[in-house]
Amino acid sequence: MKPTDQFDLFAQELENERKVGRADRRLKSFAECATAIDRLFQDALQATGPSAFDEFIEFARRLSNLSVYNAMLVRLQRPGAAAVATEKKWNDKRREVKPGAIPIVVLRPFGPVSFLYEVSDTDGPPLPGEHNNPFVTYGEMDEIEWAKAVKHHQKESKVRIEEMNFGTMLAGNARNLQAVPSRYPKSAQAEAPEWLIQINKNHSVPTRYATLAHELGHIFCGHCGADPSGRWPDRSKLPYPVREAEAEAVSYLVCARRELDVASSEYLRGLIKDIDLRQVSLYAIFEAANRIEGKTK
Repeated sequence: MKPTDQFDLFAQELENERKVGRADRRLKSFAECATAIDRLFQDALQATGPSAFDEFIEFARRLSNLSVYNAMLVRLQRPGAAAVATEKKWNDKRREVKPGAIPIVVLRPFGPVSFLYEVSDTDGPPLPGEHNNPFVTYGEMDEIEWAKAVKHHQKESKVRIEEMNFGTMLAGNARNLQAVPSRYPKSAQAEAPEWLIQINKNHSVPTRYATLAHELGHIFCGHCGADPSGRWPDRSKLPYPVREAEAEAVSYLVCARRELDVASSEYLRGLIKDIDLRQVSLYAIFEAANRIEGKTK
């Protein structure tokens, strides 16, 4: 064998080894990414049920300026993000990043990381379609009244209320803590909460109040399970659109009686149009509204 042939054979073997190494690294990267994203999805399924699938797909579609993997990184750090961009791009749209805003970290092609900000992290002219956000509520309500409502339901309804740094399109959520008593053990406080509500702290006070009413509606209508004291039954098996319609009806009713303008009336009409109204309980809606207003019999 000629020396040149030996060199070519060695070069070919070296290239094959490089290809195998690249393939192994890619498979390892796939496995790590799959583990991270699938764990995030499984957690969401456990918390919200089958609707989590649609939410994940819609989230990735909405952030079409990012890779799908980076969209999921945004979803992990800022659930409900409506629009994200670098500080420079927000400045180009005449919006300024708020002082103290926490950036969202994503991967940058051919580099380490980039820092993005969600629209709620910025101030400036409204974006196209921003007024169509179904969660927005308008009216007069100050922080003092909001704090009183929070304090009342934390005490009387045994609800833990947390204000979270969510994105624009996520108003809040509610869940049953009775299945996980270790999160707030009775030894840590006189009486552990039985329910948890998380609310977007970036929304206005009226919008936060409407969200609180919506999530309390889910709890008081039995969508999160039965009340241990027997005040309402377990109605968690109802179809998701029915549960959502009842909770939104509770929020609309409570806010309208408080003279707040709820933008979600169109959202509610859309929900009602597509459900079997025989599954809706007006009694559960009215009773939930009474509890939120503090007018229980």
